[in-house]
Amino acid sequence: MLLPVVVAVTIAFVLWKYFSREQNELAKLPGPPRLPIVGSAITFLGLSPEETFKRITALPNEYGGRVVLTAFGRYILHTYNVEDIEIVLSHSRNIKKGMAYSFMEPWLGTGLLISTGNKWHRRRKILTPAFHFDILKSFLKVFEEQSKSLVEGLRQLNKGGTDVVDVIPFISDYMLYAICETAMGIKLDSDTSETKIEYKKAILDIGSIVMQRLTTIYLHNDIIFNLHPLGRRFVKCLDKVHSFADNVIMERKKAYGTEQNGGSKRRLALLDLLLEAERKGEIDLEGIREEVNTFMFEGHDTTAIALSFGIMLLADHEEVQDRIYEECQSLLSDSDGGISMSDLGEMKYLEAVIKEILRLYPSVPFIGREVVEDFMLDDIKVKKGSEVVVHIYDVQRRPDLYPDPEAFKPERFLESDSRHPYAFVPFSAGPRNCIGQRFAKMEMKCVLSEIVRNFRLAPLTPGARATLKTDIVLRCVDPIHVRFIPR
Repeated sequence: MLLPVVVAVTIAFVLWKYFSREQNELAKLPGPPRLPIVGSAITFLGLSPEETFKRITALPNEYGGRVVLTAFGRYILHTYNVEDIEIVLSHSRNIKKGMAYSFMEPWLGTGLLISTGNKWHRRRKILTPAFHFDILKSFLKVFEEQSKSLVEGLRQLNKGGTDVVDVIPFISDYMLYAICETAMGIKLDSDTSETKIEYKKAILDIGSIVMQRLTTIYLHNDIIFNLHPLGRRFVKCLDKVHSFADNVIMERKKAYGTEQNGGSKRRLALLDLLLEAERKGEIDLEGIREEVNTFMFEGHDTTAIALSFGIMLLADHEEVQDRIYEECQSLLSDSDGGISMSDLGEMKYLEAVIKEILRLYPSVPFIGREVVEDFMLDDIKVKKGSEVVVHIYDVQRRPDLYPDPEAFKPERFLESDSRHPYAFVPFSAGPRNCIGQRFAKMEMKCVLSEIVRNFRLAPLTPGARATLKTDIVLRCVDPIHVRFIPR
């Protein structure tokens, strides 16, 4: 009985929204065919995640730098114009994340990734010290240890008779260990418990469910979604990720209290800053969980995906591997004390390699902003209630900005940079830029330098490229298999 009532009320609201809407300047812009009421949402009906990704990334080529989609009276402007991207990402008021992020609230709450206004400013202030140079410097030893452990894991596979590795799950394990130890102060080491395995699977399922919900219009309604099998599966996934995060918090909280009472000095972790903020009354336990879930996701999943795509690209470019090897050997061959921040800073070519990896495969390919107040986008007025989607993936493959854009050429980041500053935004930009970008780049440098110093990478299928699909981060449809040949 309840479901028909909900559907009827939803339809009535949509009809009212459609017929009572004011003239919107975005309606003048090109886009897929728009039907009455449902708008251009019909364009994505029945598409698979990989077909949806192809369709979204094809929009700029079909319609130009600005494309408008509509659904039930709502206007969604997609852009890959660098001038538009600068205005959108640098806007001081329109910092609210887009619709897709609201579907992630049951998982991440309104932590740093999703919150807005005063709450966002308070959380950013609490967390910023965790990424100070001295704190990052103290994480370097963990990055190095985990990188060596990863290499040892690859050696063990070699001893077992195989040099072919399914890269994504392998790298993901070690990134989870690293984020738990650096940000949470908890060592997982070689934990093979069911909890860890279920946590990683739940993260993948949540991403898939969120994207299915986003592209299925009737599931936007919370009541309908919660009654749907997808909604019930979502709740089970939430139980697993929240349980994992709660265990991490309780374990660290216990150790933190012991260390405080004993007066011992230790490396500061992000979670310690949150626990100290709780002691001062600046955040409650629910807020700590929001930030732990946010950073476990952003600091583990996005970096693991970026490294996996990077290994795929390096395997196909032996000459790039050779240059990384030579650079790292010249800096580290006589080093007895391990890698240093100075060493990382001197890895100029590896820095260019990482930028080129993130240009081709940004972990977050699109960024959405909900418009909370009218603003001008050059000559177009964008009204409150609209949404703007920035195509990071597409702007970073524009041939006028990056000649031969599909080619993997790290050298383009060694040359004098005359490109628009918003032509390369894999970590976003403006007030809501990624707070952990230096953390991520440090980790990627440590892992890639250690791998290339110990192995030659070779593709299982030369020239093969991953088929991509829509998700909350950039993912591929099939596994990435690479051969790791000991040097």
